[in-house]
Amino acid sequence: MLPKINATKKGLATGFVMAGLLLFFFYALKFPFNGREQYAIYGVYMAGIIWSLFSFGQSGAANKTFKEYFAAGFKTFIVITLVMVVFTFIFFSLDTTYRESGIAENNKLLLAEGNHTPAEIESNAAQLRKIFMPMMVGISTFKYLILGALITAVGAGFLSQKKQ
Repeated sequence: MLPKINATKKGLATGFVMAGLLLFFFYALKFPFNGREQYAIYGVYMAGIIWSLFSFGQSGAANKTFKEYFAAGFKTFIVITLVMVVFTFIFFSLDTTYRESGIAENNKLLLAEGNHTPAEIESNAAQLRKIFMPMMVGISTFKYLILGALITAVGAGFLSQKKQ
């Protein structure tokens, strides 16, 4: 029989699978960082949370409450969020091509407008470099927290209903 895997370990496993998939999509398949492959990542995220909720439902007492299901899902999605935020920080610290290509595109747009001096454009690029990491970490944190809470609440709501 397989050893019991707790919600935290399920979160770690799911988070590492998500990070691995992102790396595979970006480096092996050459997909853009925030392209359509994100739906596959979200699918893995949802599957990890649902896995945790279902396995929690199979263990212990028969009548579990919404609160108990949500707590199990919370343990999973909070760990996944932590893994993905750390991954985001490490990824964008080591690979600056995404940031630099975005800044270069922004500089092109500012030049095309024609009402900015080169010094203003360079100042804007420096400001974008400064705020890029906090912005990406913040977006990643809130995205995974909100999505995780939503998936967990819906899953806990369905699973906590008493069987007729």
